[in-house]
Amino acid sequence: MKMWLLLAAAVGISGCYDPASYVYGESLEGLTLQLHSPNVGIHPDNSVLEDPNNPFAHATPGVETKWKIQSSSAHVAAFYSWATLLAREPGGEAQFYVGTNLLAIYQNGEARQEDLPRVREQAIRAYQSVLDNFPESVTYDATGTFAYDLVTPAYKGIVEMGGMVQGGWVLMKTSNGQDRAVKP
Repeated sequence: MKMWLLLAAAVGISGCYDPASYVYGESLEGLTLQLHSPNVGIHPDNSVLEDPNNPFAHATPGVETKWKIQSSSAHVAAFYSWATLLAREPGGEAQFYVGTNLLAIYQNGEARQEDLPRVREQAIRAYQSVLDNFPESVTYDATGTFAYDLVTPAYKGIVEMGGMVQGGWVLMKTSNGQDRAVKP
């Protein structure tokens, strides 16, 4: 009862709360990914919203919450967070972080052993979707000030996973020696 009153008081004082910051007392640590459908997390699929393992199926992560989850070591929760955002408001940033979290899930073995090859393929497809569907997308540094493109890290993510980049994209060096993915 004290916890409920404390939560009610906090909501009353602040006027609102980020519903995804607490998902009915459910822990977001230690989840194991079980891909619900063949295209889950790949634009334009929205099956993640029907996934019984998705803790965000009924409560979209808020602006602050998605970054808190992303910066935690809860890669499966971060996957569900970004895949939910992608399904509800498609964009390159969400698609990129779906790929990033699938890569982390694969590298850390956070899916059943027999599912890891599928997780790898899904990560490659997520990064390719950034190139195909959201080539102009950017994300920002921690200060929210400096934008950087997502096609170059998406390209590199595909290569890191041993995939083949599709669609004519190539990696070039800029005049200052930085890598840049371009589609000539």
